[in-house]
Amino acid sequence: MTLISKPSIALHPHDHPVSRVKTITADIQQPTLFSHHKLSIGYSTIHQIRMQPISISALHKLCRTFSIHLPETIQHSKHKRQLEFVAGRLAAQYALQPYGYSSFTLESGAQGQPLFPEPLQGSLSHSSNKHQCLAIACAHKKQPAHRYLGIDIEHQQHQHIIHNNKTILALFLQPQELQHLATHNISLPQQALLLFSAKESIIKAYFHKHQTLINFTAITYQPSSSQYLHFHIHTSEQHKIPQTAKVFFNSTKKQIITIAYI
Repeated sequence: MTLISKPSIALHPHDHPVSRVKTITADIQQPTLFSHHKLSIGYSTIHQIRMQPISISALHKLCRTFSIHLPETIQHSKHKRQLEFVAGRLAAQYALQPYGYSSFTLESGAQGQPLFPEPLQGSLSHSSNKHQCLAIACAHKKQPAHRYLGIDIEHQQHQHIIHNNKTILALFLQPQELQHLATHNISLPQQALLLFSAKESIIKAYFHKHQTLINFTAITYQPSSSQYLHFHIHTSEQHKIPQTAKVFFNSTKKQIITIAYI
């Protein structure tokens, strides 16, 4: 994987795609089923799974091999949803291994969030197309020095959704954010997808910290020259004092990965 560092993807003339990728290793356990990679982004190690669209029988065999429990609701869901669930659980297994969890059943909370074992906090995400399913996971110990995190992954080809229907931009971008993109002559679909992913990560991180869901309109991008994307979070509970979020990202020709810290 390589970083995209062309000026056309900068959100600000002095911004750069921040990914702090130290090493990317491949550990292919099942060549015909999935591959595992590690990426260092921001302050964290993210584990990524790439899975081909395998059959249901092969998928269930994979679950037995890696001790992945399929809830009944997932068993009766569409093939795509089952692939995403298993890929996400595989990524979580790799993220938990450094903490001594060789096999752990990751349950889901009331809002569908993955419940990582105490004293860890973690996050996962997945994205699919007709060619493959991508999933990522990250885990940290809960310590004062480690801020709450959230992660997201998107296929770059999702840009065409924005390109073909720009009215959806109002669902996740503020007027001032759209104005910033227009003023700086930035590729709208590409940067809108990046901001969408960044806000998805922030929503997860905020939930981990406050156990409260916020929407996209509560999050505003703040252009700066920092080596990360800077956002303000406005909620009624916080009155006029916004909370801040840092988002680091890794962008390639095929995918965007974001990780938020609050």
